[in-house]
Amino acid sequence: MGGGISGLTAAYRLRAAAGADGTITVFDPGDRLGGILRTEVVGGQPMDVGAEAFVLRRPEVPALLAELGLAERQRATTGVRPMIYSGQQLHALPSGTMMGIPTSASSLAGLVDDATIARIEAEPGRPFSWRPGSDPAVAELVADRFGEQTVARSVDPLLCGVYAGSAATIGLRAAAPAWRRRSTAAPPA
Repeated sequence: MGGGISGLTAAYRLRAAAGADGTITVFDPGDRLGGILRTEVVGGQPMDVGAEAFVLRRPEVPALLAELGLAERQRATTGVRPMIYSGQQLHALPSGTMMGIPTSASSLAGLVDDATIARIEAEPGRPFSWRPGSDPAVAELVADRFGEQTVARSVDPLLCGVYAGSAATIGLRAAAPAWRRRSTAAPPA
């Protein structure tokens, strides 16, 4: 298995299930374990990159950290609002979004161009087609409804941080589990 966080977690769980006699081999093409999780130095300051964050209201990751004896190494956020670098400048991570998807055009003002703002404003009036049981990629659905810039400048940065993946490869059901039940019968409201 791979040496990223998912592979290492799977290896740990396999070890627990197989006991000391099982053989588990970890392969990774990189020169270190951890996959895309790493620390880079930016402006002389260490910065974690990759999907290193998790939500404390969910118990799974804190429980795993405690099980591994790593709970004391957990670090709280700095309190500084996350930023997106786009168009040669820093922008605050948009508020008023759901996983980067705008709830209003004003939530992406300054981050996307005027044509994209107009598209976001017009979105509620556009017909919505949905195939029951389908699971489109988040990028496909969001680009169709809100434009490519919305995907590139709002949705992708957020999903990369949460899921360590691209909106082009993450299905809507994985990113928005609440829609899972509803998507089998009707379009999401």
